[in-house]
Amino acid sequence: MRGIISLLFLALLIRAADLPAGVKKMPDGTLLVAGITIRPEAKELAFPAEFNLESGALEVIIAQPHGRVHEALLVTKISALQIQAMLYAIGAKNGARLPDQATPQGTLVDIFIEWKDEKGVLQRKPVENWMLDRRTEKPAVPQGWAFVGSVVKEGRFLADTEGNIVLNYSVGSTILDLPDKESLEDDTLHTVNPDLKQPEDITVVFKPRF
Repeated sequence: MRGIISLLFLALLIRAADLPAGVKKMPDGTLLVAGITIRPEAKELAFPAEFNLESGALEVIIAQPHGRVHEALLVTKISALQIQAMLYAIGAKNGARLPDQATPQGTLVDIFIEWKDEKGVLQRKPVENWMLDRRTEKPAVPQGWAFVGSVVKEGRFLADTEGNIVLNYSVGSTILDLPDKESLEDDTLHTVNPDLKQPEDITVVFKPRF
């Protein structure tokens, strides 16, 4: 029901002559909200970030500047609360990290990195390309990221308090988490892929699997 309501809200928002305060409609039809671009037709979100580590172990895929940046692949200043709200707006549902839990698994979300190459051509690759899986010594296989969502405790949105957007070591509050059973027990599953260039001026894209 929440997903249906969110999609109806988004549809009304796109058609509204007078958009709510803080929402800007761009010439290409996308919506800009608190630094997050909503791409309605593609049903995906995009926001700015930058690569943070060139080597070493990873426990966080996307952190905020006050988060665990010493073990985070990417850093963004965008609010975790705003990202969660926008995921709801495009119809994603939060839930369990793994599929075999009492609560249904949260919507799986693919994460992409976008940038323009030297010729100005837009490139788009899965974030897993920059993650080396130590179990195979190859880039991680994209399996989607579970929309687990964060909660408010004592007036604080915990993902923002802890500075987590996406975790691959499933300890802490976050928006997206890795649906890998080993990620709760092993904090050394992934390292930065040293063989792949890290582009500048990147955009992170969250695309739910509907």
